[in-house]
Amino acid sequence: MSSITAESASKSIVRTKKWSRNEDFVKPFIYLTQAEQCIPPLKASARQIGDPKTCNCDVIVLSYRKECGQKNKNSTHITYLFDPTTTWASGRNVLYKAAIKRKPGYHYFIFIDGDTDFKFNKYAPYEMKKLTPLRAFEEWLLDYEPALGVTDYWRLSAEAAFKRRQTLCGIHDNTTLTLPIVSFDGCFNAYHYKAITHIFPYPSLDKNKSWYIPNKHIMSAVELKFRGQAMMFVPLTTINLGHGPYPKTGGDVSAYWREFIDKIRETAPLAYRDRPMWKQFRETLKMYQKRAQTHCLNITRHLPIIPYAHFDRESS
Repeated sequence: MSSITAESASKSIVRTKKWSRNEDFVKPFIYLTQAEQCIPPLKASARQIGDPKTCNCDVIVLSYRKECGQKNKNSTHITYLFDPTTTWASGRNVLYKAAIKRKPGYHYFIFIDGDTDFKFNKYAPYEMKKLTPLRAFEEWLLDYEPALGVTDYWRLSAEAAFKRRQTLCGIHDNTTLTLPIVSFDGCFNAYHYKAITHIFPYPSLDKNKSWYIPNKHIMSAVELKFRGQAMMFVPLTTINLGHGPYPKTGGDVSAYWREFIDKIRETAPLAYRDRPMWKQFRETLKMYQKRAQTHCLNITRHLPIIPYAHFDRESS
């Protein structure tokens, strides 16, 4: 079971505030999101990201339709950027570059789509619900320190992950609150500061190409560099409240995907380039994501975040 208990839940805010006294990190979290103009009221409410009193975080919002002139006492932790030329992926690159320029930095960079909401699901313990969903997620991030943290989501659900572990690995435990993952949607992703520099930026593609393609690079980089350190926080579900229009077709997805894997391999240390994993992933793509032995790995808290270290762990 997760170590998020009644005691840890009640200490969540105290724990995250300790980071403000750390010489390396002023705040542990920065939320990065895009909006047509100003951040939606729901997104900035205590129910989600929160105001300066309820969230030990900063927020950067990239506006892509109109500039936001909104300023009030409850949004002093929010910074606005404006760039009408961006797509979903290039916008995330703009947000990432703005965030890493801040010194000192943050422990987790949390990208969050503007149309998302969150709820606890059937796997959530009662005591956990004393926190709001994102505060529970933040507590989990500090407790486990994944390279990448995500939640249950309808396309890539916890239910499906449990069934996969049963079928593929013979693991029948459906009580754990943390699972290793390979596939994930881009709507809500938390990146550890030691991992994100090895994963970003998103690839630059023509804006008319499918906006799903760039996330193939992100998923591939996470799996190839930090296998077993991408984790799902099972008791929290991310919900899409609505989608705006964007390109969902256009471009040979598999061709781009294999190109991403090839480019990642070219930058890997020579000692790791001939491992079977590269060929397995490149040749099977979606099937690899469904059947990778990554799904069978045990979760280790606070595992050092070092790219390609999983190859050495597997050889030892």
